[in-house]
Amino acid sequence: MHARYLILSLGLAAVIGVAIATQGASQAADGPPPGAWVQGRTPWGDPDLQGVWRYEATIPLERPARVEGRESLTDEEVAEVERVEKEQAAQRLAGAEGAAVGRRSVADSPIRGNEYNSFWQDHGRPRKVLRQTSLVVDPKDGRIPYTPDAKKAEARSTARYGVGPYESYLDPDTGERCLTDGVTALMWQGPNGGHNRIVQSPGYVTILHEEYLDRRIIPTDGRAHGGIRQWFGDAVGKWEGDTLVVDTTRFIDRTNYEWASIFTRPSESLHLVERFTRTDVDTIEYRITVEDPTTFELPWTAVMPITRLGADTQIYEYACHEGNYAMTNLLAGGRIDAAKRTAR
Repeated sequence: MHARYLILSLGLAAVIGVAIATQGASQAADGPPPGAWVQGRTPWGDPDLQGVWRYEATIPLERPARVEGRESLTDEEVAEVERVEKEQAAQRLAGAEGAAVGRRSVADSPIRGNEYNSFWQDHGRPRKVLRQTSLVVDPKDGRIPYTPDAKKAEARSTARYGVGPYESYLDPDTGERCLTDGVTALMWQGPNGGHNRIVQSPGYVTILHEEYLDRRIIPTDGRAHGGIRQWFGDAVGKWEGDTLVVDTTRFIDRTNYEWASIFTRPSESLHLVERFTRTDVDTIEYRITVEDPTTFELPWTAVMPITRLGADTQIYEYACHEGNYAMTNLLAGGRIDAAKRTAR
């Protein structure tokens, strides 16, 4: 009798052991494979996005005409872009300028695109070559849907850029005035002041941008939008799973100012929705949807990879024009040019 109970007990234990082992194996199969990257967490449990990040890829903002109607490059095109990137990186290290490093020649464009030579451009390494043909993914043509008035403003700013006339402090664009180039392009500005340090604390995410030391302090505690209009708008954030979603409204209208890029100018109707999703240890997928009937006929969306820089990367003071001498000299030179034109 005791022997029979012993046999039954051993059999039951074996069945239970197999069931537990099977359940453990199933749970392991459902989880990440060994060695796979897992989203880190802050001590208070939020997804960890902290570090210094920068856009370092070759994808243009808008889709070039040569790849019209295509969302991806071919293998051959990717290989060619990689070859050119390596060549240009070597040329920059050798001190070359202009077309040799991917910019227009000084003869073709003495100012636009040649404001800074390679010494001031923090490339560091060849850019990442990806298949995406434009950062703009919606509309499907990869182009920003400007209103007719915005197109006129863009043409005017392009014609005036670096040449004036400079009769007032309002004549230079906001970047030349060392104010800002606009919040819309902060996350993908590139090698000239394009670093962004993300710092988190309970209930807040702060983004410090290197150029002009622009900063955004974004609450993530569930509060509603405030009532004060600002240059960078009123931003509130929330977590959707591991994605930080930032909703920004209540911008100050600055459409009467000159802007280096019209798509970054704010109006009172500007509305931004940004999504930050960390996809691996060194990459954030950044998605921004821009809606503003003052400047665009339709909302548009851009998607780009943001690369994490080394842990020792620092953001240094961006002394745009210490003492504001640049503005004084610029306006003084503008008055001399105006006097010369009058004397002719």
